[in-house]
Amino acid sequence: MNLVVLCKSWNHKKVLEILAALREQELRVRGLVALAAAPEKKTWTDLARKTHEKSVAYLLRHFRKNGAVDSTGTNGFIAVNGVTPEFHLPMPNGQLPARQNQPAGLTIAEYAELQQIPIAVVKDLNSAECVAALQRLETDILLLGGVPIIRANVLAVPKICTLNVHMALLPTFRGMNVAEWSIYCGAPAAVTVHQVDPGVDTGAILYRERIDVSDCPTIATMRAKVSRQQHLVLAKCTRLLIEKKLVPEPQQKEAGKQYYLMHDKLKKIVAHRLARGYHHHAP
Repeated sequence: MNLVVLCKSWNHKKVLEILAALREQELRVRGLVALAAAPEKKTWTDLARKTHEKSVAYLLRHFRKNGAVDSTGTNGFIAVNGVTPEFHLPMPNGQLPARQNQPAGLTIAEYAELQQIPIAVVKDLNSAECVAALQRLETDILLLGGVPIIRANVLAVPKICTLNVHMALLPTFRGMNVAEWSIYCGAPAAVTVHQVDPGVDTGAILYRERIDVSDCPTIATMRAKVSRQQHLVLAKCTRLLIEKKLVPEPQQKEAGKQYYLMHDKLKKIVAHRLARGYHHHAP
């Protein structure tokens, strides 16, 4: 069974969590197809970071020239006058470099190389280039790892189906900010695994799971918990689908509603409910 993950090349945390969840289910990924990173826009923070890096490099060259620096070799740390500081120094804004916040410090490309997983980087996930990459991988099941709307030409490639996990109950909550809309509407926080069709969140439903967010006092902690759970649920459902233990449930398009970006004033209401300890009591 050839599993392929479609993703953005810079969406490291989400994709690595999906891959880790698949490993827990003893499922091996046949390949990755990733959207190429967009050109970076230079900001004052970028310039400050670059200046900081140049300053560190200059100091290390100065210490080496004066015999004050010895490399430890294997771990990449630097000893200055016998003291070994952390190699990753804070940035001017006080934060660690972005890679420090990624699982195991790996990018998607580095993980793929380490695990010997083929990876194709494409300029457009709905292009003929992407279709060709999926065909080369002989894709049976395509898993979406946080991508834009995928068109019919790509969805036609997988021999079995394309799977996505949605951060709310379907068909009730389609669209954007659905975890927040669920709380605002007094519904349970939940995730839904569904097959993907050319519509928006309208494919056949495979599995739903409610999530207790009473221990999440903020929108950020609520979203983080739902996000972690959705990756585990996606992997579990992939396993059950392979074992033919799931029966797709077609959606009735008129049964749900399309939601869009939530206004900040409404987010304050959601935040207030979470801060008080959100419980859903409906059956």
